[in-house]
Amino acid sequence: MTGVRHLYVHLPFCSSRCGYCAFVVETGGLDRRDAYVDAVLAEIHSEREHLGELDTLYLGGGTPSLMRPRRVGRILDALSKYLAADAEVSMEINPETVDRAALRAYRAAGVTRASIGVQSFRPHLLEALDRGATAEQARAAVECAQDAGFASVSVDLLFGVPGQRPADLEADIGVVRELAPEHVSWYELEIKPGTALERMGMLPPDEDESADAYRRVVDVLEEAGYRWYETANFARLGFECRHSLGYWHAHDYLGVGVGAVSTVAGRRWRNAAGVDAYIAAAGEPARTGEELDDDLRRRERWMLALRLEEPIDLEQLGAPDHPEGLEQLRDHGLIGDDPLALTREGRFVQNSVLHRLMEYA
Repeated sequence: MTGVRHLYVHLPFCSSRCGYCAFVVETGGLDRRDAYVDAVLAEIHSEREHLGELDTLYLGGGTPSLMRPRRVGRILDALSKYLAADAEVSMEINPETVDRAALRAYRAAGVTRASIGVQSFRPHLLEALDRGATAEQARAAVECAQDAGFASVSVDLLFGVPGQRPADLEADIGVVRELAPEHVSWYELEIKPGTALERMGMLPPDEDESADAYRRVVDVLEEAGYRWYETANFARLGFECRHSLGYWHAHDYLGVGVGAVSTVAGRRWRNAAGVDAYIAAAGEPARTGEELDDDLRRRERWMLALRLEEPIDLEQLGAPDHPEGLEQLRDHGLIGDDPLALTREGRFVQNSVLHRLMEYA
């Protein structure tokens, strides 16, 4: 069977919008969940010619755990004929939306990897981020997920949160080390235009403070046995997120659901926003699309590849726009030889390395 091996399903419903959120979400309207699943299944059917044997399936949002196990089970049952025997089936989970029974039900439905959106275990930071969960609920959700039998439990956190002090970061690090999940995603907070934090005039911490926090996260997690395999992602050996690796290796992927993006055979398209319109479209949502020329794909491969702890394969990536930059970066200790790869210091300034090598509009 040939075709796309990575599928993303967007489940947009949320109880409320977090202060930093710029994603396609729908607050309220939970009475439309069944109709939304019908529309998702109709879109999957209409796109079936693109689907190969799926190595990964990712249920993202939004708050997928608001869909409840019955609806998630409908989606997984419909996709069962496409899923490889060892497929990774990831699902994003907000701590306040689950209990022990729900997590076991998601596992029984076929979810293999639980991604818990914690963001912080510090109450005042959760409040600053407009998160719905308490620190106690966040911890309990991780512990219950670990008891539910998932093959992997991942915890998502943020640093660079307004009001986050070094002691807060150390406290979050301590809880993560104690819980010892298989995977940790730890991102720097971005205050994006149009978000509540941006409208409030909230500013991120000083750049040096954020850089110190990032180094501290990397150092401690590596010491604890995690592999820093991507800019913001850490895993115990063998527990890397295979779905995300598909993106970072520039593989084709299909996205279904409101606002979802697909990249297949040199073409990229995005489903329109709006849950009501998506449901009414019954599997044929309005879209915008573009053809991806060779230069754009080459630059994207470089952008994605430099995020990974992997050698730079010039034959696979193509030549950088500024090949002379490779030697300059070697001289500054940011790229090493044998193999050609970012050094540890280079990984901390990966974005600067990228812009030294590549042109971006």
